[in-house]
Amino acid sequence: MERFYTAHNRFDAYLVLHRLQQAGIAAHIFNEHMSSIVGEVPPDVAQPQVWLEDRRDRPRAEAALAALRFDRAQTGSVFCRACKEENPASFELCWHCGANL
Repeated sequence: MERFYTAHNRFDAYLVLHRLQQAGIAAHIFNEHMSSIVGEVPPDVAQPQVWLEDRRDRPRAEAALAALRFDRAQTGSVFCRACKEENPASFELCWHCGANL
């Protein structure tokens, strides 16, 4: 096992974990409930961490993380071709009808 990512909070950790799982990469979260001890121990020890089961998956995991960061940076709006509803640019599916954007 190898530490891959230190998250700001557990929600961030789960977003990364799920993106890795979508790419077929086995990973786990540690320190999920440790944020209350920050200050008594260094933040990098107490913050949620995403660990890879197999260190050979690191290049694919880095690519998945880069794609997640790119998706998060998307701003603006897009309109659904099926129902014409406005959606945030970071969405992959229309929030109204579920069609692919």
